[in-house]
Amino acid sequence: MKPTPTLIRRFGRLRLAAILLTALPFLLLPVLGMLWLWQTQRQLYWLLALAGCALAGFGLHLLLARMERTRIMARATRPDPLWPPSADAAWSAVERMAEQATPQQWPLNDVEKLARLGRDALEQVARHYHPHRDQPLLEMTVPHALLIIERAARDLRREVVGNIPFSHQLTIGTLMRANRMREITKTYEPWYRAGRAIVSPYSALFSELRRTLSGTIVGYGIDKLKIWLLQEYVRKVGYYAIALYSGQLLLDEANVPAGTTAAAVSPGADAEPPEAARPFPDDPLRILLLGRANAGKSSLINALFGQLTTATDILPHTTRQIATHRLEREGRPLAEVIDAPGCDTELLDDKAFHKAVATADLVLWVTAAHRPDRQPERQQLDRMRALYADNPARRPPPILVVVTHIDLLRPAREWAPPYDLNNPQSPKARTIAAAITAIANDLNALPPHTIPVCLAPDRTYNVDDTLWAAILQHQDDAHRARFLRCLETRRRQENWALTWRQLANAGRLLLETPKRILR
Repeated sequence: MKPTPTLIRRFGRLRLAAILLTALPFLLLPVLGMLWLWQTQRQLYWLLALAGCALAGFGLHLLLARMERTRIMARATRPDPLWPPSADAAWSAVERMAEQATPQQWPLNDVEKLARLGRDALEQVARHYHPHRDQPLLEMTVPHALLIIERAARDLRREVVGNIPFSHQLTIGTLMRANRMREITKTYEPWYRAGRAIVSPYSALFSELRRTLSGTIVGYGIDKLKIWLLQEYVRKVGYYAIALYSGQLLLDEANVPAGTTAAAVSPGADAEPPEAARPFPDDPLRILLLGRANAGKSSLINALFGQLTTATDILPHTTRQIATHRLEREGRPLAEVIDAPGCDTELLDDKAFHKAVATADLVLWVTAAHRPDRQPERQQLDRMRALYADNPARRPPPILVVVTHIDLLRPAREWAPPYDLNNPQSPKARTIAAAITAIANDLNALPPHTIPVCLAPDRTYNVDDTLWAAILQHQDDAHRARFLRCLETRRRQENWALTWRQLANAGRLLLETPKRILR
């Protein structure tokens, strides 16, 4: 049925005529206004005022669009600071892929192309972790692939709802109909514009200017929004793919540590989260003390924590097994200090050394300043660094070299701390500074990570200030190493739990099968 007869039948001819007569003065007003401007020769002033208002409005709209774009772009996904260093190159590849995604190449209304874009992002990350595989995506389990899609879609939904106005009210059908109407309008609009220019040139000029400015504003916002959606789509998929290969994507929701992706969503949140909100709050930081026998490891523990936690004497090989001491505050564990036997003795075999190194979040390597034979220590340190390099899923813990017995350096009788090692004036200060440089070079350590101390009971020096300051300076890196260590343990527990659950369900199904057959 045609729309015009329906309209006449619903309102009646007289009612429509009354409405038309009432609106006629308002419809004639623009025409009369243009005629008056023409007769008074003021159409130029009107055009200048029109252009000025249009430019001012365009500037304000453009400013608002840029502010809105900045606000949306600030929500872009960032890499998780808890990732191991091996994830940096993978994230750089994801970022390059996101920056190259355009709405022209990947239309948002083409589901097949968007699915292919997500698959390409997964394959980009998979190829980084499996470079020698022809089909690296096949190395991913089905539950993990589904989990990546689930997490990426969930985060993207939150971003869209939180940042795009009216996104919760616009249906997909409405968007598709609007897109079809826009295509139809593009077909017939040139004819309408040409006819309007013939009938009313000034009105057509005003409309064209308004159309150009508004189209630029709307197009600016829509184009940027489309680009943001595509980039976030690639980043979200890549983010969770890297989290999977880094060992942070656990299948069991109950095992997902709190705060693992908070930094990625809110990169500007620099405030340290409360202790209860940290991932794995019940697993304390582990500080490992290694070094040769009689280097002063046990004395260092006493000096650090202000209490006798282990026995010390002049007999060699005092520490005969790995001893763990827990530092607590208000009944809560803060750190575990692990004192290992001398690495140059038979008390610390390869298995114990490997286990101690694998469970450390911060390493204090204790070496004596008055012992020049440091080649065995360099070998042990290189061996420890190789163990960390062989496990790319873990973040290497910070290693600080603590130089003890500096009071025994020449001249032995001189001891008048504090010593300025950056500008040494006395012979003792120059000797200590030279020893620090030599030890850092021998052990392949950075001089700022090499801290001289004196642990003699009546000469304790440089522990409470410089050494503690260095430990606190590397606290964030130590907590990142701790997170990946705890996550690796949690992942092994999850694998066993899932295996037993699946076997139990399969066994229950086998037991119920005969009963179903007999029924």
